[in-house]
Amino acid sequence: MRERTATLIDIFASLSKPTEFSLSPDGSTVVFVREVGGYSQLFAMPVEHPGWPRQLTAGLADCTDPHWSPDGARLVFVRDDALWTIKADGTDARELVDHPAGHFEPRWSPDGSRIAFLSRRRGWSHIWTIAPDGSGLRQVTRGEFDASDFTWSADARWIAFSSIREQDLLTRGVYLVPSEGGAEMQISPRGYWSGAPSFSVDGRTLAYLSDDDGWFHIYLYDLQTHTTRQLTHGEEEDGGPHFYDVDPHGGPMFSPDGTHVAFIRHREGKFDLWVSDVTAGDARRISSNDGQYRIVGWHADSRRIAATFNSRSILSDLWLVALDGTARRLTDLSIGELNSMMAPDWMAYPARDGLTIHAALFRPGGDRADKSPAVVFVHGGPNFEFGEFYYPLPQILVHEGYVVLAPNYRGSTGYGTAFRNANFREWGHADAFDVIDAARWLQTQDFVDPGRIAVVGPSYGGYLTLCAITLEPELFCAAVDLFGDSDIAESYYHGERYGRLDLKRQMGTPTENPEGYRRGSPIHRTERIQAPLLILHGKDDMLVVPLMSEKMIEAMKIEEKYVESHFYEGEEHGFEKPENKKDAWERIVKFLNRYCKDEKEK
Repeated sequence: MRERTATLIDIFASLSKPTEFSLSPDGSTVVFVREVGGYSQLFAMPVEHPGWPRQLTAGLADCTDPHWSPDGARLVFVRDDALWTIKADGTDARELVDHPAGHFEPRWSPDGSRIAFLSRRRGWSHIWTIAPDGSGLRQVTRGEFDASDFTWSADARWIAFSSIREQDLLTRGVYLVPSEGGAEMQISPRGYWSGAPSFSVDGRTLAYLSDDDGWFHIYLYDLQTHTTRQLTHGEEEDGGPHFYDVDPHGGPMFSPDGTHVAFIRHREGKFDLWVSDVTAGDARRISSNDGQYRIVGWHADSRRIAATFNSRSILSDLWLVALDGTARRLTDLSIGELNSMMAPDWMAYPARDGLTIHAALFRPGGDRADKSPAVVFVHGGPNFEFGEFYYPLPQILVHEGYVVLAPNYRGSTGYGTAFRNANFREWGHADAFDVIDAARWLQTQDFVDPGRIAVVGPSYGGYLTLCAITLEPELFCAAVDLFGDSDIAESYYHGERYGRLDLKRQMGTPTENPEGYRRGSPIHRTERIQAPLLILHGKDDMLVVPLMSEKMIEAMKIEEKYVESHFYEGEEHGFEKPENKKDAWERIVKFLNRYCKDEKEK
């Protein structure tokens, strides 16, 4: 391993970024979460004259999900699953309610009389409310479904939320329910994916995202006339890369004066900040940097938007972006050692069935006379996308001398509903061939050694990695599966509920589609594998349970194939502890160097 690569791994593993920004109602202060001594704590920072952040909480417990009271005097937050409030200066912390099932995403009502939150205390993630003094606990939503991304109406009479119902998995609906509880009303169309509801300040309009026209766009629902108007248009996706939860930080979000809506729009791996005039529908981009923006909130003056920004070399900085495009950086988390991170070239290659697959191509820097080894890096999801955001592993690999190609295979977000649904009932087959075709494209490039191409992926990307090395066993010099599935039928019965429902949505059930499940399970083709395989998994993973890797390891040994593996204590779906990230990245680099560069272990 190169010295530079080892240094980068140490840096990346040590970094922790601020998250969960919340802007005060008057726009003067932002509160956020950052890890201190292994625990998440709340910090506050002035907006107009930023300085060193003030720590609001401390102790051996995680503090998350901060949200301001309407008068800006207090914050509600979650501390070790209990609901707490605290004064804006960090004093007078009080526990409101605790329950073993936990509480999350607390939101103060606009009139300050109630706090809504989500809890699984009745077996489903439902909306509950409580008074700020801890009295009057009340359940708002009921039924056999999970509620998510909820928001209050301006008069506190209504709560809008999103949910998926098992009887109609092709619909993610936006609903209205009285804040006192009662009958719900679905306002988004059936058969489409919708979410991220946001009320206008006058309470007359509810904005939300939906793929009703085949692309994610903003729709405005009039609560008085019960009519819906589409606000944004075009063959571009609004809302950011997160399909499953239709990330509310991708918008839409009304300005305090009600004249504009802020949102995020996809642009070939970038996620830009846009605004649209509510009346005219004129939309324009107001951000200028290439990377990923996420909306924190509007400033009280309705002329500026607080947004976080991250890129290949920046973890997450806070900016104030004005409607005229001028911007002011409030935090600077750039690190000199990361200034050399590579920007990708965006290209496209044809899949074998003619579908166009877009991909990010990273090439090692410097003059290189020899052809380089390469890695096809496969993102997770499948309904996610690779973009120009902070993502250490591809950068580590390119700095180690690998060409890296990261395809947004069919099923990825950002390219419309038809593309996103193109792997329905085709898991581990059509999308796996997109990965294989990426490797075939690399073989045709004069800067790539065609005999030294590896495949690496996390989660669904790890699953496609296993599929690819069983479908084209001679193509790859090595493979790395990070917490991926090996047998999707077994995973259907062992993984957590949300993952099971998503598998059912896209593949049906194992009983309904036995041929598709068997074809999409690489464990049944283990005897075909030729590439050395590295498997890494967290022991507490409930989305893709460790059993999936254990079964693959056992199958590899039965077939006398070469496999290395490691399981990490205390890790769930992905690795969070610095020492585990460092260990995993080092294992990956050394493994690839051994089998794709013929380097001996040092």
